[in-house]
Amino acid sequence: MTPMLRLFAAVGLLAFAASLPAATPDASFDDYRAIYRDLVERHAGAVVTVKFVMSVTSSGNEQSIEDRTQAIVVSADGLLLVPERAVSVDFAALGNATPGQASPVATSSDFRVRLADSEDWLPADLVTRDGELGLAWLRLRRPPGALPFVDLAKGVGPEPGMVFFSLLRTSDEWGAVPVFRPGLVLGETRNPTFRLLVDGVPGLAFSHDGRPMGYVDIDLAAVTRQRGTGLGLDFADMALRMTPVDKVAAATAQAAKLPIAGR
Repeated sequence: MTPMLRLFAAVGLLAFAASLPAATPDASFDDYRAIYRDLVERHAGAVVTVKFVMSVTSSGNEQSIEDRTQAIVVSADGLLLVPERAVSVDFAALGNATPGQASPVATSSDFRVRLADSEDWLPADLVTRDGELGLAWLRLRRPPGALPFVDLAKGVGPEPGMVFFSLLRTSDEWGAVPVFRPGLVLGETRNPTFRLLVDGVPGLAFSHDGRPMGYVDIDLAAVTRQRGTGLGLDFADMALRMTPVDKVAAATAQAAKLPIAGR
């Protein structure tokens, strides 16, 4: 099985695990209507869609596909937070190197952003990325005035047992409307580094009162290391990771000071 196929198979298994019924949150959160209304009112304007062209180079051959991801506006002047995997993927770093062969490398370009309640796709450029945190930052070239954004400095630290909520935006097929999904912090590990293990979906996580808690995403390196593909279905490790909001905020503050990459 090729490195890319192994990655897709592992991600597919993770997606299947995520589709299973989640742990039941505390009874006080059984009715989410007020939380949904508050999150949409406060933060839906900062949840935007990004399209890009990803080129995959393998053994001298290059293939390009158009893809999309969710982004969060994190400054009034158009700084965007996206998962690093939407910008660049080095399959060798994921443990998929084949002796004697160059591992595939995927890089993205032609970033276009559609803001909330807009039909226009605006160009954006890569600012920087952080491989350790799995995050990247884009910047709109010509933002149309001050934008609604999420202030990461006003967050709350996540702990195991806490409920969180992810705010997303659907595709055009569903009207590009905001939707949300509850998640749960399952535990924490310090092997090899500190991280929170969560049940949820990728994206910025919010507390029940609308404060950012951290960024949830797939740990691609951990997923591709999974060797159990039989019917034992040990889901203990099949969890997403959350980077606490204080780390995301600190990295974003540094990214805000940088020029566009390559300039």
